Amino acid sequence: MKILKIEAGCEVIKLYTDEDGDVMVRESVPTVGIKPGWTLSMVPAAAKDGVITLPRMGEKNDRIFSRFTVYANGNAAEGVSRVTDVLEEVPEVKGEYPTLRSIKTFCAHADIMEELGIEQARPDINLTSIMTAFPTENTIPFEHNGRTYYFTKKGVEQVDASMRNAPIQTAIILNFPRIGSSGEAALLDGCIHPGYDWNESTAFISAFDMETEEGIGYYGAFCEFLADRYKTEKNGCGRLVGFVVSNEVCSQYVWGNAGEMPVEKYAAEYTQALRTAWLCGKKHINCFRVYISLDHHWCNVRHTPAHLQRSYPGREIVEQVNLNAKKDGDFPWGIAHHPYPEDLAYPDFWNDRMADFTFSTKKITFKNMEVLEAFLSQEQYLYKGEPRRIIFSEQGFNSRSGELQELTEQQAAAGYVLAYMKARKIKTCDMFTHHAYIDNPREFGLNLGMFRHDASKPNRRGEPKPIYASLKAMDTPDEAAAVEKARAFIGPALFDYLLDPPIQYGDRDTSEDNAFG
Repeated sequence: MKILKIEAGCEVIKLYTDEDGDVMVRESVPTVGIKPGWTLSMVPAAAKDGVITLPRMGEKNDRIFSRFTVYANGNAAEGVSRVTDVLEEVPEVKGEYPTLRSIKTFCAHADIMEELGIEQARPDINLTSIMTAFPTENTIPFEHNGRTYYFTKKGVEQVDASMRNAPIQTAIILNFPRIGSSGEAALLDGCIHPGYDWNESTAFISAFDMETEEGIGYYGAFCEFLADRYKTEKNGCGRLVGFVVSNEVCSQYVWGNAGEMPVEKYAAEYTQALRTAWLCGKKHINCFRVYISLDHHWCNVRHTPAHLQRSYPGREIVEQVNLNAKKDGDFPWGIAHHPYPEDLAYPDFWNDRMADFTFSTKKITFKNMEVLEAFLSQEQYLYKGEPRRIIFSEQGFNSRSGELQELTEQQAAAGYVLAYMKARKIKTCDMFTHHAYIDNPREFGLNLGMFRHDASKPNRRGEPKPIYASLKAMDTPDEAAAVEKARAFIGPALFDYLLDPPIQYGDRDTSEDNAFG
């Protein structure tokens, strides 16, 4: 027997099989590891006309989140083990993904967003700043999968404020153990990854814990609470349509730390986190999307070359997630890519040397961002015949200080125009996010803002940089003038070439080169 797909409706779970007969269905918590998770139930059932039907709700849990193992004649059936399809009757909010006038995205106050013509935002939401292990008069209780979890009113109010900046929101969900965390020991024991390296000062973010039932519970509650609270526009808050799960997971030791771990294991855990986020969102919002977060390292390069179990090429993460998803049951994951220039300090990405137009390019930057769309258009990566969706969820253009300030600010302004035009031509792209509102003097020496930092007034903006005018002009009547200016600055031949580069569908032939690769 083989399990072909698992479908969740409002009342029942249906497991589709390739043959009929009496079976035993084991339902378990979907932890990742050598041993299966805690058994929730053992249910005698029968496959009739190729379908095994179970009640959607277990004794205390929602089976939409469970792993299923089917035993026929004492042998475990092959095939998928997780819910692959959620019927449209399930989510309260129906309808397709919103169509917006522009892919421009930013995170700032609502008045700035309106001034720039931006309809969607990308807030960061941290689990450890809004959850608590203990109920008090200042907490909000929330039922998830048979258990009550607690959210702090103060933390949720801060999220509400960030969700009021735009009508459509795709949130980056994070798990900070120290920065931005409440520091509550009982909470951290439950939600921080067991392998997190507390002794590493640059381990800024923990991976979500997919190894323990406790960790999966906190994470699922976090995801579902947000999906439920922001499924519609109410109280002035924008509508949530997706999650970017963690941050730049190919450089996991810094941005999603799970301790030293081979890529196969890390990607297995991360796939479960993606799937859980999708199920939590899809349960409430029909068009909900989830995304893998990647930096610009792509093939055979990584953030820590000397430590193979601390970072991975982005392509390896994508390949492993794809394998894991298909094994357990495919679902519509996408990619949230960060196509910074190959050296973040220099905004002139058109001079990048590690970015070519093949699938084995070392880096995917603004220069060759079309490679990602082409790579995901290969048959093995399609989802129900369609390419995976892409958002460019964090990127920026550094401007240097001193004598190079004016030049690099002009490079950034021209670069934004070209990069935006390239992203807009990608048919599967839904978002192009400018990273910073104001230069942050604590951001690794980079100046990625649209406004200069006013040193005399902490957290207050100074003068706008030239890139502000570029961002504001795109998708408006002022765009033509901005394009003409950027094209003249970069050079017409190079500008036009990079606007429509010759993508090679395959890995790089090192015997060949081109003038711009």
